[in-house]
Amino acid sequence: MLSVIGQALFFFLPSYVGNAAPVLLNQLGWFENLRKPIDGGVQLGGNDLFGKTKTWRGLLGGAVAGALISGLQMALYVWVPDTQGWFLFPYDSFGILGFGFLLGLGEGLGDLLKSFLKRRLGKKSSAPFFPFDQMSFLGALALGSLYYIPSLEHIGVIVVFSLFIPVCANIIAYKLGWKSVWY
Repeated sequence: MLSVIGQALFFFLPSYVGNAAPVLLNQLGWFENLRKPIDGGVQLGGNDLFGKTKTWRGLLGGAVAGALISGLQMALYVWVPDTQGWFLFPYDSFGILGFGFLLGLGEGLGDLLKSFLKRRLGKKSSAPFFPFDQMSFLGALALGSLYYIPSLEHIGVIVVFSLFIPVCANIIAYKLGWKSVWY
């Protein structure tokens, strides 16, 4: 069972890094020219479509971060053959960069959907929205499945751990002063 957990988490690492990328990019101040709200200030029912914190930098940065992580995983797969048991499928082609991009992008799109729902319910950007705050990974699973569909056992591990990993990452970012709220 431990190998299934390890494989699932390693498989989904581009999504987790894609989720963290917007906070890191904001902290580093990189790509300021992309720090523009995706919704462009458009409102629906008197509320922002997504909100000011959902930016092109965050969405694209998460997708690129996912691709970079997949590239590192590909290098590990090719150059360190002893690690191949960590992988659910061969990471030996550059198509894997597209897979990582899809996981990172899917994470961002899942987050946009959550923000859209929050705005429709009149919740503020920083307000907790449990359990939906932890469910943006479903977008990554959906887009990533265009490239590869993991076993139900692996999906189960991803679902369970994805409910907790973002919370832990958010607490760390909050403690570092990178986020104003812990959730």
